[in-house]
Amino acid sequence: MRAKRLALVAAACLAAASARKDKHVRKGEVVAIHVGKTCGGSVVDYIRKFTKMSEIHLRPVMPSDLDTAPLVVVVVRDPVDRVISAFNWHSPNGGGRPITAAISDAHPGDDTADSILYDCFSTVGAFADAVGAFAARPRVKTGKHKTVARNATR
Repeated sequence: MRAKRLALVAAACLAAASARKDKHVRKGEVVAIHVGKTCGGSVVDYIRKFTKMSEIHLRPVMPSDLDTAPLVVVVVRDPVDRVISAFNWHSPNGGGRPITAAISDAHPGDDTADSILYDCFSTVGAFADAVGAFAARPRVKTGKHKTVARNATR
């Protein structure tokens, strides 16, 4: 099924042309907006076999990024599956890139995010239970658009 989806996306991109990765969108290239933990990296790698492509990842998409693109590709995934995948991938037991690696790129010397998150929640189930418990708390309106949990401890 995954190979079939990749082939369909690549077929749609064959109108453009060679592979290059860059932080800047180049005129006339297919643009891939890479949303983390959605299989976007695999899709981009596959499409690059057939066409030139600019990838937007870990930065906001600007309207000018899309002005000259003959095609824009965005891979989406069920949000719950995406959170589970990200939690497990960043986990010290998950084999992926720890959150601290991403934070260290932007804030050298700050290595606390992984330990705080995974000391509190060793499994995605424990994390989901805590999120569910927080979401189930009674809400109180505090202003025009703000809502907060009553008796929030954190």
